[in-house]
Amino acid sequence: MTHAPPLGTAAQLSKYTHAVLTQMASVVQPHLEKADQAYALHLGAHMRHIIEHYDTLANALAVSDVAALRPYVADYDARERNLALETMPEVAMERIHKLMRMLTDLSTTTMERSVEVHTRGGLLGELDFKTVSSVARELMFLNSHATHHFAVMQAYAHQRGETLGAGVGKAPATVAHERKQLCETAQA
Repeated sequence: MTHAPPLGTAAQLSKYTHAVLTQMASVVQPHLEKADQAYALHLGAHMRHIIEHYDTLANALAVSDVAALRPYVADYDARERNLALETMPEVAMERIHKLMRMLTDLSTTTMERSVEVHTRGGLLGELDFKTVSSVARELMFLNSHATHHFAVMQAYAHQRGETLGAGVGKAPATVAHERKQLCETAQA
């Protein structure tokens, strides 16, 4: 059976991951100099959640036995749930920079490696699931997951008459669609 070649490269996915993490840092940055509670009240829980999802994959990559080429193991439900990430923007920023170092220069070989993903399901968390993925697929999930949370945070910011920045919380497909519509409108 022949597999279709990937549509993107490891370098492109690394660049995209770096861009999402940079966007995350841009949301946290304004709160480093403020002594207000806006970060903890409006952003912190989302930031902690996003960071800890990225941490799960980064930690899996850091502890796996590369020589044995066993799948990495990522359990997104076994996150640390560190309240300092939620209440202290400087702790969140430090962790974001660590993630940039760990996740944005991965080789094609690493991107293609298998990841055994564990998660709980069922409305009461009574089910355990395990499936096989790849590092590249998990990075795509993490980037999409982060963008989704950015969209929620952006909506909250708009309710307060603020913004998290242009483009924050917009899915790449939405941005591409809007650009296409602008081009079509300009040509009409």
